Amino acid sequence: MAKAIQAKVEPVTSEKVGEAIEATQPKFTKTQLVSSRKYIHRRDALNALLKDGEQYSFAQVDKILKTFDEG
Repeated sequence: MAKAIQAKVEPVTSEKVGEAIEATQPKFTKTQLVSSRKYIHRRDALNALLKDGEQYSFAQVDKILKTFDEG
C-alpha cells in the first residue's frame, strides 16, 4: 500500500500578501521622487523625510507622508 504524501500548507496571512504586493511594486530613489511630478508639492517634506541611498515605492512614500502630516 502506498503512503499518502502530505504537503505542509501554510496559511496565507494579510501580512504575507502585503509583502508580496510590496515586492512587485517599482521602487525609486529619493532624487527620483523629489523631482517627480507626482510629489511636486511635497518636495521639501520628501527631502527631509527620505534617506539618501534608499529606494521607496509610491505606497511607502504615501505612508511616510501621511504619518508626517498626522504629526
